[in-house]
Order: sequence, then structure tokens, then C-alpha cells
Amino acid sequence: MNFFIIILILIPLITFKIYQKIRVPEGLKNIPTLSFLNLVIAIFAKHGMDKRWEDIREVLEKDGIGKIWFDGEWSIVITDLGLAKDIVTKTDLYPKSLLEELFPRSLVAKYYGTNVVISNGDVSLEARVTYPAFRNLPVHVFVESAMKLLEVMEEVDNEPIEVKSLMQRYTLDVLGRAAFGFDFNNLENPKNVFVTTYNELMKDLGNPLYFLLSFLNYFPRTKALNKMAKLNGLFDEIVEKKCESMKSGEIDKKINNGTADLLEYMIQASSDPENPTLTSEELRYNLAVFMFAGHDTTANALTTVLYLLAIHKEIQKKVRDEILRVLGDDLTPSIEQQKELKYMNMVINENLRLYPPAPELQRRYNTQDVKFHNHVIPAKTNLILFVYGIHHSSKNWENPEKFIPERFENEKHDHYAWLSFGGGNRSCLGMNFSLLEQRLTLCLLLRKYEISLPEDSIHKDKLQLEPDNTGTMGPYPISLIFKRNTH
Repeated sequence: MNFFIIILILIPLITFKIYQKIRVPEGLKNIPTLSFLNLVIAIFAKHGMDKRWEDIREVLEKDGIGKIWFDGEWSIVITDLGLAKDIVTKTDLYPKSLLEELFPRSLVAKYYGTNVVISNGDVSLEARVTYPAFRNLPVHVFVESAMKLLEVMEEVDNEPIEVKSLMQRYTLDVLGRAAFGFDFNNLENPKNVFVTTYNELMKDLGNPLYFLLSFLNYFPRTKALNKMAKLNGLFDEIVEKKCESMKSGEIDKKINNGTADLLEYMIQASSDPENPTLTSEELRYNLAVFMFAGHDTTANALTTVLYLLAIHKEIQKKVRDEILRVLGDDLTPSIEQQKELKYMNMVINENLRLYPPAPELQRRYNTQDVKFHNHVIPAKTNLILFVYGIHHSSKNWENPEKFIPERFENEKHDHYAWLSFGGGNRSCLGMNFSLLEQRLTLCLLLRKYEISLPEDSIHKDKLQLEPDNTGTMGPYPISLIFKRNTH
């Protein structure tokens, strides 16, 4: 009898708790609702971002915002440019949601921790520690890795090459050497044990079940934790060796002669005993996020731009002609020559508009009630700035699904309609890193090869996008034909 009484008491309590969770806050009631069921179907059907945009386009094109129930709370998806501008520029009003707050107990929060990319840290600290690192890029590393890419491709002529995996291996080699002085040698050794472990861990981190059913994070994930420990061990070892180099004066010498990597700049900036900045653990978190954001996104960008050039031969020729005219006999562009490659830069920007490697910016929340049109968004509402939707909205771009590089001539668009690297005073730290890598790679490849798409490609009619479970967006594997130019 007592058991049944307890059950009778618990049922209404549990029901009330569920009601409290799923009830719509007063300020969100009149905001259009985006279907949670459609989101779940899209996730398990492995739909790409383009198909998910089709599901919600009508609502967001009309209202600029929509609410959706996800991970135990109501969130607002935003494509309105006015609100987008406020979110990226008013960082005190719209701080970033930290990983531990968004996904408590999750592998994602454990692996990336608090870092300069996903934090609301002291801007002066970031300026002191990270800005010098990203301002002084080791260009020689980019060039050497790009030349190795050409060597790997040398044996193939007029035959398909699977580009996505090749670009991932290439950008990881660049990132490893430029960011923390470690040569993964992934171009020559695709089955490198650390790379294999990293790729497996990324699949574990992006498992959608743990985002849809967050209570699963209470259960141990031993295999994934072992992979994480292996990578953390590598990062800790790298940080320890760099700190020893700092004590011996080696890092100061490398900074003086321009051969230091990003981590060495960060350690040097963190070494002032009277003004301590990043701990060894925080440096490790930064290596983890640099490894993810610094190579996956650029690999996807290179893959999609090569695809676009392959199916738009006239644009490919125009870019190649510009490279030959501006560079002459130079293989790689100087800083000044990069500025002169105006059409190539338009192509890069248009590719990043069509296929932004990060389809959403890091989630934020509002610290106080915010009035938007006829709505009042309650404080501490989860806000999702939907970059893919902004980039593909007909309110922001004419013929948004078409590849038209010329739309970036003289920057005719609204500044906040293009957010491939975020915006405001905390834009992506790695923007120059990625753009340098893209420009240099296109210069070398287009000088040497004419690129085309095989007739039997699954991407013949449209680029087929993978689901973005890890937070980045890219296509399914894609083969392209590289035929040596005769000139």
C-alpha cells in the first residue's frame, strides 16, 4: 500500500517537473515554433544543413527568428541581421554559453574545457596571449606543407583523387607544425596512430544521441575517454617540452628569428611571473580546440572551393589567369600579392558563403530581457546564430543558392550577412591562418592542374552535404580529376 502511495505522489511531481521544463516562457509564446520532430528526423536520417534549411526556411525568412525545443530547454534560432549584429557586437549583453553550461558532464566539455575560442575571457588577456601568435604566422611551414601536398599528388595525372580526405591530411600537417611544432606527417602516413585516434574521438564527440538525450552523459564512455586520454597525453607532452624550451631561452631565439609556432608565442606571452595567464591545462585545452577548428574547417573549405571550380570551368580559368598574371614565376604569393588576387578572394568568400564550415556560431545567451519587434526574449534564453540560414536567405542575397563570386566585388552586401568567421570584436582568431592556407593552396594547384568532376560523381547535380554533428559542415567524400596543365 505504501508503495502505491509513493507512486501516486511521484507521478504528479514528475509530471509537474516535465511541464516546467517544456512549457514555453511567456516572452517566447508568440515566436514561431520550429519542429523538434523534424530536427530529430533530420539528425537520424543524416540530412545535411541544406535539407535542414529547407525545413525551416519559410519561418526564418519571414520572421528572422524561431524557437525550438532542444536538450531540455527552449532556444531561439536567429537569421535576422539586426539581431545578429547586436549579438556579435554587444558581447556584454550576449556572452557566449560555455560548454559545461550547454553540455554538462559531456565529453565535449571535458575535452575542450575553457579555451580562448569558446570563452568569455578577459579580452586584454586574449590580446596579450593569442593575438601575437596569430599575427606572426610561420609562412615557411605553410609553403613546405603545400609543396609536400604537390609531391603526394605528383604520381596521379588525369585520374580521380578523393579530395576531402586529402585536404584533411594536408591541413592537419599544416596545423600540427604551425600551431604546436608537431609533425603528424599525415600526408605520407594516413594511418598515423594519433590521427586515427583523433578521428575516432571526433565521431564519439559528435554522436547526436548524447545531445538529444543528455542524461546519457551520466553513464561512463570508457573507450572514448581512453582515446581522449591518449590525445591529452600527446598535448601535455608537447606543452611540457615547450615550457622547458622557454626556460632554456630557445623559444625567445625562435621568436626573434621568426620561426616560432603559435604555441611558443602563447607560452612566451604566458611566462611573465608577475602577470600569469594560461596554465598548462589551459594550454592543452587550446591545443585541442586549435586542432579541431584549425584543420577541419579549412579542409572543408578547400574541398568545397575545389568542387565549385571543377564544375565552373570558366571561373576556374579566370582564377588561374589571375594567378599567372599576379605571381609571374613565383610559386607562392607574398602578402602584397595575396591582396592583388582580387578575383580569387571573391571566389573564396563566395565559397564560404555557400558552404560555411561552421554553420552556427557558438551559442550565446542574453543577460537581460531583449525586445525584438513584438517579442520580448526573456533573459538567459539560449541563442543560436544560424550562419547557414543568414548566408542562404533571399532577404540578404539575390539568388542565394547560386555561385556568383562577383557579388563580393566592392563588398556590396551587408557586413553582417557574411559571418563565415563570425563578426564584431571577437571574430575568429584563425581567420588569417585559414585564408593564407586557402590562397597558397589554390595558387599551387591551379597553376599546375586543371580540375574537373567525374561524370559519375554523386555530386554531379548538387554537392551532397554530410550532417554537421561535430559543429562543422562539409560534403560527403568527393573525387576530383586533376589533369596537368600543358603550359
